[in-house]
Amino acid sequence: MGKKKNITILHGDDEEAIAETVRELIEKEQAGGFADFNLSNLDGKGLSDEELSNSLYVLPFGGERRTIILKNPLDLAGGRSGNQKFLNLLSSIPETTFLYLVIPDQIERRDWEILSNNHFLRKWVKNNPDVAQIVEKKVPSKGAMREWISRKAMARDGEIEPAAAQMLANLLGTDTRALSQELDKLLLYTDRQRAITTEDITLLVSGSIKVSTFDMVDAVAIGNAEKAIHFLHILLEDQELPALFAMIVRQFRLLIQTREILDEHGGIGMVQDELDQIPFVAEKLTRQASGFTMNKLRLIYTMLAEIDYKFKTSQIDPLTALDAFIVEVSLMAGR
Repeated sequence: MGKKKNITILHGDDEEAIAETVRELIEKEQAGGFADFNLSNLDGKGLSDEELSNSLYVLPFGGERRTIILKNPLDLAGGRSGNQKFLNLLSSIPETTFLYLVIPDQIERRDWEILSNNHFLRKWVKNNPDVAQIVEKKVPSKGAMREWISRKAMARDGEIEPAAAQMLANLLGTDTRALSQELDKLLLYTDRQRAITTEDITLLVSGSIKVSTFDMVDAVAIGNAEKAIHFLHILLEDQELPALFAMIVRQFRLLIQTREILDEHGGIGMVQDELDQIPFVAEKLTRQASGFTMNKLRLIYTMLAEIDYKFKTSQIDPLTALDAFIVEVSLMAGR
């Protein structure tokens, strides 16, 4: 019979879908009544070998399995020896331990940025199909967003008119996290007693989108730091800082991909097709990317990575760091 498939990699660019899967796993364990003993929610950043072993190898209590959710698992690997040590760990966990490795990722035009086609972990899963699997959670294409919104509303015991679903998709694109939040707000407003209409979206969503990350980056691209910071603080009125930071990172990642297309003599049409964006967004990305060289965009992305690390290790005040980042990038764009 062989071992059960007890190692699952939750991977993809739909962080909302990944988070929802993790929530469902936690709720399932809590419903069993032994979550305190049979559930561990771990983070690979700063996790010691002893802490990990204590979670992976302990036997389940009052049940047949233990569930381990491990975020940032690749922080436990690194280099040939580190990678092999990590694979040895995966190969040795008991059948009673069900391990979920959470790896959010982004597609860089043709391949995943982290778990690429030739990644050592992807190769290991391919060679061990009886015990391991990769569950992809990909952001739907722009053409599939209306149906996604309708299904999401139905799953939450609500309903949305097709025209309203399309309107919401046009406003928020493929940002599943923002769409999920707006759907919750709309369903609360209608009390799930009727379908969400375009009028509801005009009232509750359109009016609340005062500015977007595009507006902020527009200001950055022309070197207007004061205006960009003003937009940043408006955005923070409606969104938590971590979510907004993730949107800023995503925006500059898209600009890097767009700049690459432009450097290959592509145009708006290629940006729209290769990055799966609506024409309005493709035009915005093309215009913004034209204001930066690839070297500047890569430097900006490195700066964002450093800020992210300092956020997570509590080395800096997040808002102060973002204000400083915007000033520095605005000056860079103006040179």
